[in-house]
Amino acid sequence: MSKIKPVYSFVGSSGSGKTTFLENLIPVLVRRGYTVGAIKHDAHKFEIDKPGKDSYRLKHAGAKIVSISSDQKMAMVQSYEKEYTMEEMVLKFYGTVDIILTEGYKKSNIPKFEIFRKANNKPMVAEGRDELLGVISNDGIGVDVRQFSLNDYEGVADYLINISDFTSVNIDIQGLDDKYINPLSEYLTALSKLVNLQNIKVKIEGN
Repeated sequence: MSKIKPVYSFVGSSGSGKTTFLENLIPVLVRRGYTVGAIKHDAHKFEIDKPGKDSYRLKHAGAKIVSISSDQKMAMVQSYEKEYTMEEMVLKFYGTVDIILTEGYKKSNIPKFEIFRKANNKPMVAEGRDELLGVISNDGIGVDVRQFSLNDYEGVADYLINISDFTSVNIDIQGLDDKYINPLSEYLTALSKLVNLQNIKVKIEGN
């Protein structure tokens, strides 16, 4: 089996335990030395800002994008007309991590693991899909992919590391001021996680 780029989606019906599984899987990968990015896909409207906060006031004054930045973390609220795809999310925000785990995106074509509980009385959401790599369940499932128990975080981590291509991309950027090289490098690093790139050379020429 050839190595694949380290972006994986964990899918399942509502109540299957996707968040709980990722909550326990991520620390295993972190302890092994990997930086992890997580994306939660929510099909419903949500609000993370609160009325009265400065960022809320600026956003509702008409700013399309509002960021809060400190020396330790950054948060951003952005309005848009069309939802970002998973690939766009990775390109915009995930160029500094080793592996990206998403919750949801069941219709995407990225490699998937399904978390399944018969007690939910709901069918599998990814059965038969070519990109399904494994099923995480305590129930006997007749599928032709790897199966893991619901608490086998170490086993899933082992499998992810074994099948992933963590090769660093070689990036050569010419013609830009130093202050612009890092953000462009992060973008190109994220791109290499989505497609099979090992060497990227960019030469920017002014007028």
